[in-house]
Amino acid sequence: MKVAGSLAWLAAACAVLITTAPPAAAQLPSESPGPPAGGAEGAPAAAWEEPGAPGAEDPTRTAGGTLKVFLASRDYRTIRRLKGVMTEKLQARFDHDSAPFNGKRTNRLVAFDFTEKDLKPSRPPKPGPNGPVAAYAATVRSLWAEQGEATELRTESATLAQREDGLWRVADLAPSGSEKLRFAEAVAGVTTLRLVLRAWHRGDLVGARSHLSGAFLKKYAGRDEALAALFAPSGGRAHAAYQIVDLAPRGTTGAVARVRFYETVIGEPGPIDGMLRTLKMIRKGSRWLVDGWD
Repeated sequence: MKVAGSLAWLAAACAVLITTAPPAAAQLPSESPGPPAGGAEGAPAAAWEEPGAPGAEDPTRTAGGTLKVFLASRDYRTIRRLKGVMTEKLQARFDHDSAPFNGKRTNRLVAFDFTEKDLKPSRPPKPGPNGPVAAYAATVRSLWAEQGEATELRTESATLAQREDGLWRVADLAPSGSEKLRFAEAVAGVTTLRLVLRAWHRGDLVGARSHLSGAFLKKYAGRDEALAALFAPSGGRAHAAYQIVDLAPRGTTGAVARVRFYETVIGEPGPIDGMLRTLKMIRKGSRWLVDGWD
């Protein structure tokens, strides 16, 4: 009788454990990595799915779509996507030396420009099993920056080849021109100017406030939105980079800087012209402060 009672108690305990056990691991949602971070400091945000993804429109069906993916993926965090739109021969070149494609870890492509009319046939179409197979060449411009400061405006020639399945791949990339943009002079006030401009690049008014003069902040008293608008991206655009064009002293306690601000729509081609602004600086004791922004 004692044995039978023990067995009955054990069976009841097992039934309770079974009914209260957590769901099987297979029923739990699986984790998947999120998309790469967007913004000027993040990897280029993709406005498309990975080529060949189920249900996605493959951008490599056109030469222009392929070139856009290629240029927007020239970042060390999107290498798989970048190589996915290259020919095997160009992939081998990338594996040997990736610097001409991605720059260095701190020096990044932040904006690029080309138009469909820039794509021109580079040779007559060749016959293929699914129709003529074409090749195009295009001149592209790209802006590179380090910590938000523009370092180089690069011009390159890209060659695109159509495969027999009709999809396009980038077959070659060759430099054709470069303009260095980084301000190299160590003049009074440039350190403070860079701190403010880096805050603009991040959209960080709080980080810039301690480097703005009292007179400058007083101009925006009661107009917090107008002050924030100087640092916040707008219209769906991102702060790509800034360029210090020049910084000239005004007496012993002042200076005037001309700065070009570059904005872009991440992952999309657009003009690399920038907007030129004048920033005034003033010296208060041992500190330099931004005193005007026109």
